[in-house]
Amino acid sequence: MKALENRTAIVTGAARGAGAAIARRLVEAGAHVVLGDIRTEAGEAVARELGDAASFIPLDVTREEDWRRTVEHTTTLHGKIDVLVNNAGRLHIGTILNTTAEQARTVVDVNLIGPFLGIRAVVPTMKAQQMGSIVNVGSLDGLIAMNGIAAYAASKWGLRGLVKSAALELGRDGIRVNTVCPAGGNPEMYGPWMEQLVGMMDEMLAYTEDRGIPGEVSLEAIADAVVFFASDASRLCTGVDLPVDGGAHAGTFLRGFNEF
Repeated sequence: MKALENRTAIVTGAARGAGAAIARRLVEAGAHVVLGDIRTEAGEAVARELGDAASFIPLDVTREEDWRRTVEHTTTLHGKIDVLVNNAGRLHIGTILNTTAEQARTVVDVNLIGPFLGIRAVVPTMKAQQMGSIVNVGSLDGLIAMNGIAAYAASKWGLRGLVKSAALELGRDGIRVNTVCPAGGNPEMYGPWMEQLVGMMDEMLAYTEDRGIPGEVSLEAIADAVVFFASDASRLCTGVDLPVDGGAHAGTFLRGFNEF
C-alpha cells in the first residue's frame, strides 16, 4: 500500500517549482491532489500531466473567498481533506531601506497571511474527520538570518510561530501542523534579480558549498520531506521545523579545518 493511498491533498503554488514537485510526489504516493495557483494555464498543465488523480482550481492564497471555493471544490470532488500543503510563496530581495512598505506587506500577505487563511479554511473539515496534516513550506531563512531579505525572512519566521501555535491548538483534534525549511526552492522566484545575482557567482557558490552536505537542495528533496509529514510515518510529529538544507543551519564548513 502506498503511503498516501486514499488521501486527499490541497497544494498551493502548485503550478511550478516546489509546488509542482510536491504535487507529483503526493500523486506518486497514492494521493488525490487539488492544485491551487494564480497561474491558471501552468497549473492546468501540471494537473493534466498528473492525470485523473489531480485537478486544478485558481487560488489566490490571500483571498478568503478563493479558499472557500477551494475547500468546497475539494470536498465535493473527494468528500474530505486529509492534507494541506501551504507552499505558495513570494520572494523579495532588498535591504530594509530599499524595500517599500507595500513590498513588505505583499510578501507577508502571501507567505504568512496565506497559510493562516488556509489553515482556517481546512480546519473545520479536518476537525470533523478528527484527522489531518497541514504542511507548511518555510525556508532556511526562517531559521537563520541573512542580509538583504528582511521582509521575506520576517514572513518565514512568522510562519514558524503560526505553525507552533496551530500545532498546540489543533493537536487534540487529530490535526498535525509542521514546517519544511528548505535552502532554496523555485529558481524562477529569483528572476527579477537574476542580472545582479549573475555578478555574484562566487558568493552564490559559497552559499551552497560551505555546508555539511554541499550542493543545491533539489525540489525532489523538498517534496520528499512534505510527503513524510503528510504520511503516518510522522504521526507523532507536530510543531516541527524540518531543515532540508544539507546542514546549512548547523553552521559554516571551514575546508582547511578538516586537515588539522
